[in-house]
Amino acid sequence: MIAALCVDDRGGVSFNGRRQSQDRALRRKLMAQAGSRPVWMSAYSAGQFEPEYAGQIRIAEDFLLRAGPGEFCFLELQSLLDCEDKLEQVILFRWNRLYPADTFLDLPLAQHGWHVTERQDFSGFSHDTITQEVYVR
Repeated sequence: MIAALCVDDRGGVSFNGRRQSQDRALRRKLMAQAGSRPVWMSAYSAGQFEPEYAGQIRIAEDFLLRAGPGEFCFLELQSLLDCEDKLEQVILFRWNRLYPADTFLDLPLAQHGWHVTERQDFSGFSHDTITQEVYVR
């Protein structure tokens, strides 16, 4: 399973049970990287994706249990630590900003043996620069 999630400069992922931000260029990039593979997510997350991706998106509240090897998962309010045993790769999209947060990335990647293999900046729609980092063990 390939997990993708967005974080701010402190590793924040959400505030008061809601996403910190969103960006349509980031969504396009994620879906392009998934290619023909399904992208699993919650109904809450699916609400921000454009209708053109409906055939590729798989919606389930227990999507972390359902996703198979090589399939993508887009996490917003879910624990990454809870699914670490299934992870093949982690993709962090960094907002390069500070947002209010009360939920943070709960898997200390470096401390758990993960390392960055790729780092790339790209222009978002609502964010000047978003940094994508790809982690593997």
